[in-house]
Amino acid sequence: MRLYLLRHAEAQPAAPGQPDHERALTEAGQQIARHLGEALRRMQLPLNAVYSSPYRRAVQTARAVAAALGVPVVEDRLLAPGCSPAELELLVQAYTPGDTLLAVGHQPDLGELVRWLTGASVRLPAGGLAVVETVAFRERAGTLHGLYDPVWLVTVMTGSID
Repeated sequence: MRLYLLRHAEAQPAAPGQPDHERALTEAGQQIARHLGEALRRMQLPLNAVYSSPYRRAVQTARAVAAALGVPVVEDRLLAPGCSPAELELLVQAYTPGDTLLAVGHQPDLGELVRWLTGASVRLPAGGLAVVETVAFRERAGTLHGLYDPVWLVTVMTGSID
């Protein structure tokens, strides 16, 4: 199974009294999310859906990416902040080893998942992407194939970033 783990794009800081789950993307975050979608479309990922944390900033990122890929967004509470590898295992149980899954979530959870699967210690920036290949969803069973900064990924795959 190939896992594309995408941290949501840049989000606005929380306003006083604003719940964390309501934080939206900044204008720059929205633009990066659209460009990320285009970059991932050019990679021709064989996806049926983009899975997303139910938090607003993740859903906005997932929708921009999914629109470019022509697939639906599936919100799943298992990707909300605080998710563990055991919870994410529930999400991937329906997939076979040859499948590809794109999940939009949060840091430090995605970085912890990469560490658990591969042993690599990573911290994804906003809009950052980690690519992990694993034949089994268990500790240190995977290989980190790539770790991509959003600006680099968009520039390389689309040739520009507005």
